[in-house]
Amino acid sequence: MSIIQQIRDRSAVLLTGLISISLIGFLVQDAFIGKGGNMFDSQATSVGSIDGKDIELVEFSQRVNQIEQNYRTQGMQGNEMMTQNIIETIWNSDIQEILLTNQANKLGFKVTSKEIGALLFSEDAPQEFKQQFTDKNTGQFDLAAAKAWMNGVKQSNKADEVQMVVDQLIKPTEIRLLTEKYISFFSQGSYVPSWMLEKAAADNVSFSSFSYVGVPYSIISDSSIKVTDQEIEEYVNKHKDDFKQEHVKGISFVTFSATPSTADTLKVLNQLNALKSDFISTDDPAAFVTRNNTSIPYFDGFAMKSKLQMGAKDSIINMQVGAVIGPYEDAGSLVLAKKIITKNRPDSVHVRHILVGTVNPQNGTQIRTDSVAKKKIDSIYYVIKSGGDFGSLAKSQSDDGGSKDKGGEYDFTSLDVNLDKDFANFIFDKPKGTMEVVKTSFGYHVIEVLGQKSFEPAYKVAYLSKRIVASEETDASASGAAIQFVGTSKDFKSFNETAAKGNLNKESAENIKEMDFGAGSLSSRAIVKWTFENSVGTVSDPFDLKDRYVVAIITNEIKEGVQPASVARVLVEPILKNKKKAEYIAKKAGKEKDLSKLAAMFGGTSGTADSVKFNQPFVQNLGTESRVIGAAFNKKNLSNTSDVIDGQNGVFYISVNQTGTIPSASVDLQGQKSAMEAQIKQFASYSTLESLKKSAKIVDNRRAAGY
Repeated sequence: MSIIQQIRDRSAVLLTGLISISLIGFLVQDAFIGKGGNMFDSQATSVGSIDGKDIELVEFSQRVNQIEQNYRTQGMQGNEMMTQNIIETIWNSDIQEILLTNQANKLGFKVTSKEIGALLFSEDAPQEFKQQFTDKNTGQFDLAAAKAWMNGVKQSNKADEVQMVVDQLIKPTEIRLLTEKYISFFSQGSYVPSWMLEKAAADNVSFSSFSYVGVPYSIISDSSIKVTDQEIEEYVNKHKDDFKQEHVKGISFVTFSATPSTADTLKVLNQLNALKSDFISTDDPAAFVTRNNTSIPYFDGFAMKSKLQMGAKDSIINMQVGAVIGPYEDAGSLVLAKKIITKNRPDSVHVRHILVGTVNPQNGTQIRTDSVAKKKIDSIYYVIKSGGDFGSLAKSQSDDGGSKDKGGEYDFTSLDVNLDKDFANFIFDKPKGTMEVVKTSFGYHVIEVLGQKSFEPAYKVAYLSKRIVASEETDASASGAAIQFVGTSKDFKSFNETAAKGNLNKESAENIKEMDFGAGSLSSRAIVKWTFENSVGTVSDPFDLKDRYVVAIITNEIKEGVQPASVARVLVEPILKNKKKAEYIAKKAGKEKDLSKLAAMFGGTSGTADSVKFNQPFVQNLGTESRVIGAAFNKKNLSNTSDVIDGQNGVFYISVNQTGTIPSASVDLQGQKSAMEAQIKQFASYSTLESLKKSAKIVDNRRAAGY
């Protein structure tokens, strides 16, 4: 297999990882919703536009299909969620690439090939790229192999494969570096002037003592205060930025379970019981479980006693070698387990080795013949047995780049399940001090066991597992019930009546966005697409979600813009009610400024707050009331009663008795300056990119294009 093919096989994971590193919480927050209509209304040729640049549907679809294919070549099963994640990843990467490239061109920013290479061939390289060239035994990133691969790409005459590497490795890396440069351009300009530090230091030692009267809003019942839709709309229009509304819809739905029945479980139980005696008698349990289509692939390795996690672990520990337990239930399956071998094994080992390889571990190509490798390893083994220095020979002769400079030494644990089987069996089974020539899938090794510790029982177990799945009869029963429900539910009234008559649990999903993957508890992109392709009041045909059938009705729709009163009321109504209550209390108090008379008039809380600090806005008996603290340091309230203060929890009047400063140790202004500038830089990392997003014109037409 060529190295280009290896990167192709993993490119879907690579693309996702590289993009997620560079987004920095920027473009993944909100789905930019355009005004695309029903997918059947027009023949869309683009999935949207970003600052006037169209994202062509054909090209976008090709990229989605390519990554889906890459997943499949890795043996991964595709599903709706995977496809939707790919779509979101590509869309967000396009947004970031276009916006940042436009800004970079304006500012003269560039990313050179040297900068890209410096990142890719370093320990800071994207994790997914490093994994392509990480030694299975050592876990070390092989820089030499990565550089050799890249040189091969540069010299390749296969334009399509080279372009794939550019699109899925080079470009994402370039955008990552461009993002870092752009953020740095703004964040490095963070500055805190001296006067601000001095003001903050003065505020931190300032105190105020004041008398107060607090009238809680609760003295006026909420039911006596009415807030109209018009008042809410007026408030929202004055604070539009706080009440932006995306295009959303809501649905109600009922479900019909298609989970396996008791009869379905019994069927699987009988199947396993029929196989149990043969499983006990077989001399080849690995072949037996594979032949009988176990859902748990046979693992030709050992599990330590302390690492067993399944529910039947106590039974597995106590069973005899050759015995079979079960069927027992485990994670939706019924399982038979046969103990094959029990050994006392170390949990960790310290070894050293010298490798004479026969194949390149990165691409599987032969680097020397078996006979040549065997002769060379035998010579090395002879030199060591004759007194040669193992460490020096490892450095000069070993093909394992991850250990040759460390004398060939490694530490392994029982959790290192990716070790070559023959290598693992030797280091865990042979006693300390053993040194032999061992052949593995990589070639020939001289291996010496230097140390072993934490011995405990270890077990090799074969599992014959069968998933409990719904039968055709169970599925047909659920499907039939859902179809019957649809037949009698044509509008809101009949939908609700049929659900009530059938004692069905009606659920709701609100604030569904056009590009969401699911709706509420429903993980189904198909339901979301249907919701935005139909109008309020429409009842769906049954959706098959594998373990259940769902029938939904569209209950509401809110267009993009500013929140209507019905939506904003939950936030705005308490604010306006408190405002009206404050106006009522102020009107009743009139021009009265005597705190004792105000206290007698309203009751509530009264008293004195001593030595309240400016930078600690919590006041004993009052709680956190920032407006009260602000008034307490207003000189016009010194020996005078303040105007009415609309607080968080009530209305307040205060009279300042004294203000001053508290002596304190010298302040580290330079340390505070550094801390404040670090906070500003951190905020700038987000806000500078967020401003790009807000100022850009982004039209999301993906749903209209069929996504």
